Amino acid sequence: MSPRPRTLIAGASACALAFLVLLGFAYGSNWARWVDAASLQGFLGLQGPTSSPWADRVASLGDALQVGLIGGGLALFAVARGRPRIALFVISLLAVTSVSSQALKALLAYPRHDPAIGTTFIAPEAFPSGHATASMALAIALVVVVPRGLRPVAAVVGAALALGVSFSVVASGWHFPSDVVGGFLLASGWALVLLAVVQAAEARYPERHLRSRLAMGLRTATDRVAAVGLVTVVVALVAGAAFLAFALLSSHLPEVKGYARDHTAAVAVAGGISLSALALLALLTGAMTRRS
Repeated sequence: MSPRPRTLIAGASACALAFLVLLGFAYGSNWARWVDAASLQGFLGLQGPTSSPWADRVASLGDALQVGLIGGGLALFAVARGRPRIALFVISLLAVTSVSSQALKALLAYPRHDPAIGTTFIAPEAFPSGHATASMALAIALVVVVPRGLRPVAAVVGAALALGVSFSVVASGWHFPSDVVGGFLLASGWALVLLAVVQAAEARYPERHLRSRLAMGLRTATDRVAAVGLVTVVVALVAGAAFLAFALLSSHLPEVKGYARDHTAAVAVAGGISLSALALLALLTGAMTRRS
């Protein structure tokens, strides 16, 4: 059973409240601002001749062009599955999150420089992160468009995308970590509102599914392509993570220990950001995959 619109709106309200609480801490709490600055300093310590170009490439996945291309592909996938209403959801989500994140940046502009980050300058118009908002919106769109049984796998892929882009923009010195979590909450809140609209429309005007042999064959083919693609990506992510962990622990263990000791705030905040992305996607995935 899909969640009722009222439940989805309640979830969106919770995201809005969490957004406001985070904003209050990021702007008004000296302790929170210290944690933001200290963790940012730790992320900046990851910059190097090899890591920085990779961070720039990953961060570019949150640029407008790349987001538009990926989102357009997801919308076309939804149409191929006979779900034009979901395709409209994807387009609307990317549009409203893009506009609202930029508007909020201008509205909430506030200088937050801290001596801990030295000469690094974070623009006052940084909260929430547009790249984090866009990457989380893509992650949610991926979860929504794929078949029910693939949604947990899609959530893993989406979380990897959102976290990769978000960690990259922080490591590049574009944003504080709190900007990233703000972007996650903004994208999740809008997604829940739009899903409530979709559910209300479905209840009033049920979507007609084509039953022709061509339509059914196209849907089956797209579902198979999605299954193979998502599983391949997850296997590649796990293999890459395992290889990276082995390489670091086998030849750079002292450096890893030293970094964790010197940048405890960055390690803790990175874990918190990861948990926030996984929790938001897990809750949405669980709600979308409930059966009657």
